[in-house]
Parts: sequence; structure tokens; C-alpha cells
Amino acid sequence: MTRKKDLILIAAVIAAALLLLLYGRMSRPAAVPAPAETAVPAERAETAEYADFVRESVRAYFEEYPAESYLMVTTGSGVYSPIPLNGDNAFRIAQQDGSENVIHIGKNSFYMESSNCDNQNCVEQGEVTLDNRGSRILFNMVICLPHGLSLELLTRDETEARLLEMYAEAGEEAP
Repeated sequence: MTRKKDLILIAAVIAAALLLLLYGRMSRPAAVPAPAETAVPAERAETAEYADFVRESVRAYFEEYPAESYLMVTTGSGVYSPIPLNGDNAFRIAQQDGSENVIHIGKNSFYMESSNCDNQNCVEQGEVTLDNRGSRILFNMVICLPHGLSLELLTRDETEARLLEMYAEAGEEAP
């Protein structure tokens, strides 16, 4: 009987994790700061000029930060600019609630180096690379549920498409 309860509990936890993953992928913040130095007034957000501005801003970003792959970091407060995965480096994400994560990036790879969450599942998820992202349980992602943090490895084309999609969504919601 205990084994049956354990299996039910495990199934419930897996289902909850999958639901959170799906929710996280479908609910992106609407307003994301543009990578260009100047912002476009909201009244232009639905015009062809805005679309051209967005495409040019995204193109300029990739010219300034060229890479084969990028890391997209999403927290409860928003989405960071894509981080080019060009070489060895580490950086800390400290949130206002005291949550801290250290991410290590390499050439076309990343992993969660450390976290001050209790369960350390995000650290145990291992390295994500262009080569292994299709065979991992969470594919191209590492998620820290206690901190509301997700990390996602994207190719240049996927990153460009994601940015254009995010800016289009932000433009649609402008007054």
C-alpha cells in the first residue's frame, strides 16, 4: 500500500512540474526592453515603422553580440537580453527576494553552477549543450522552480524569432 501511495505522489509531482513548465513557456512577460539604445513611443507600436525598428534593433543586437547560440534567462520580473554563449564565464542572478543563482556559460553550453534554493534540483540538471539539448528531459532548459527562474539554450535563429515574437506581443498590447 505504501508503494502505491509513493507512485501516486511521484506521478502528482511530475504532473505539477510539467504544468509549471508549460505555464512558464506560455506566459512570457509582455513588456521587454528593446535592445536598441532608443525606445519607440507607444503610439507607433502598431505601425510598420515600429516593425522595421524592431527588426533593425534585433539585427543590430546580433551584429554587436554574434554567437552560434544564446542563453535566454527568464525570472518572475522579466526576460534578460539574450546572452551569447561564446566562452567560459559565470554570472550571478540575485533577485529581490534573496534568491541567488550562479550560471556558468561556455561555448554553446551552460549549467547552473550553484543556487541558494533548498532542493538543488536546478544544479543537478546538468549541462545543456547544442549537442545534448534534444535528448535531455527538459530539452534545452534548466529550471529553478523555487526561484521562478528558467534558463534556455537557443540557436541564433531561435533567439531572433523569440525576440521578434516578444516585441510583436509587446507592440500589440500598446495603447
